[in-house]
Amino acid sequence: MRIENLRMMSTAACLTVFIWMGCGEPAPSASIQEAQKIHEQLDRLAAELHDELQLTIGDAEARIASSLEEGDSLIALQLARVESQLDALDLRFHDWESTVVPLPGATCDHDHDHGHDHAHDHDHSHDHDHGAGATLEGMSDEAILEIQQALMAELTTMKATLQEVQQGLQPQQTTEDAE
Repeated sequence: MRIENLRMMSTAACLTVFIWMGCGEPAPSASIQEAQKIHEQLDRLAAELHDELQLTIGDAEARIASSLEEGDSLIALQLARVESQLDALDLRFHDWESTVVPLPGATCDHDHDHGHDHAHDHDHSHDHDHGAGATLEGMSDEAILEIQQALMAELTTMKATLQEVQQGLQPQQTTEDAE
């Protein structure tokens, strides 16, 4: 009977250790895991969109200057309209970016350094705080996932808008290339 008691006590001790070891942080829910994946994509895609947007703005500005030097004010005017659309999209991007905040338990690892070392000089003095002070703490995992999905949908829309606006630069390329 003593061996039986020892086995029972050993089993109880092992179970206690397993339970104690398993009482750490609970595994993240499927919703929060998916939200994290989307958030990581947001970081990467937003940086790519911002870079592409800045390059396109720079290209439009260079084309405007070139058209004016060549005395083609009609093309310069068309390009100025495209540049205006790009500037509006840039402002929209920065407004969107200010709504992106770290997920609960994560630190902010977004690249918020917009030194704008591009060949153009735009006024980026609009107020945007990149979500400073905003938090998702206390929200349900499902609500956090919905927010990440909405942010991705808006980013995708901005990417499509940029591609449409870039098409406005295409006829000028074709005209210049034909000469």
